[in-house]
Amino acid sequence: MPCNEMENKRSYHMCDLCDRIIIGDREWAAHIKSKSHLHQLKKRRRLDSDAVTAIENQSISPDCDKELKEKGSPEQNEKELKSSV
Repeated sequence: MPCNEMENKRSYHMCDLCDRIIIGDREWAAHIKSKSHLHQLKKRRRLDSDAVTAIENQSISPDCDKELKEKGSPEQNEKELKSSV
């Protein structure tokens, strides 16, 4: 990598993905492009997308949904009680 006078050789970077501490801007740039970091990045993205898909696939069963509609909200139940008295 070409040398740059603006680079900080003592900067501190923490890669949470790889759980590593990188010191220096040049080393950080090299780490970001490294095979191990890119592998961890792909792995994290895959896990995150699988988790989102699993959450989206979960749904309330029709029986549960029916019970919620029958019960109504607490405010609605309170209004009904007052109107019947």
